[in-house]
Amino acid sequence: LINEVFLSHEKSTKEGDRTNKKTLVCLASNFYPDHISVIWSINGNRHEGSTDSAAQRDESFYRITSRLTVNAEQWHNPDNSFTCEVNFFNGKTTITHQKTLKGVKENLLRITQNAKLSYIIFITKSCVYGAFVTFLVWKFHVC
Repeated sequence: LINEVFLSHEKSTKEGDRTNKKTLVCLASNFYPDHISVIWSINGNRHEGSTDSAAQRDESFYRITSRLTVNAEQWHNPDNSFTCEVNFFNGKTTITHQKTLKGVKENLLRITQNAKLSYIIFITKSCVYGAFVTFLVWKFHVC
């Protein structure tokens, strides 16, 4: 019997900040025996993922990981649904577990960091300009 299916987005070191790809990870764990398959779909349409070649033994149960790489545009569309379907054959019947993630809006953190950087540059320029004007007033006042 399969107990857990976990689906999340991970940022791999290969992706970095400059790539237009995102990786979704599906982890199925706590199942026995190891008769399992993983199917990915986006908005109900099947897509090819990369699933471990064999389930890994974890004490008396198994776990398996599957990854789906998508375009950042697909991931940043909240209308998109990404589904990991895990089919487990327990010796008699096939049991299906599904987990779905919705796409997320553009990274708000990145937008706010860019705004903060612009604000810091503006404040710095204003301070330099203020110091320059103060110096000119002092110079002409003294003379």
